[in-house]
Amino acid sequence: NVISTRLLENTLLQPGEYVEVEVVLTWINDENNMGIKNNIAEISKDDNDSDTPDIDSTPNNRVETEDDIDNAEVMLSISTGKAPTYIGLTTIVLAILTTGIVLIKKYVLI
Repeated sequence: NVISTRLLENTLLQPGEYVEVEVVLTWINDENNMGIKNNIAEISKDDNDSDTPDIDSTPNNRVETEDDIDNAEVMLSISTGKAPTYIGLTTIVLAILTTGIVLIKKYVLI
């Protein structure tokens, strides 16, 4: 669908200059919402001090050949962030088991 922002409405961009805008999205987590998605961004309004119209694009017309639109492929996937926790927990358990085995061999199995 469509989202919009006015984050750059008071920012003057020079020709060739670019800015990045971070957008945080949430979505329903199912198999149809995973994989590569095509993200399209377009300038929806423009203005300049001399009120000169843009000679090579029309804002918000969804014409992909104009220079006021850009797209990027985005990969949506699941990441739990639990790997460091599991690695740490496994290391601690192995250290305890190793210490127990060494102590049993040293003091019990004399």
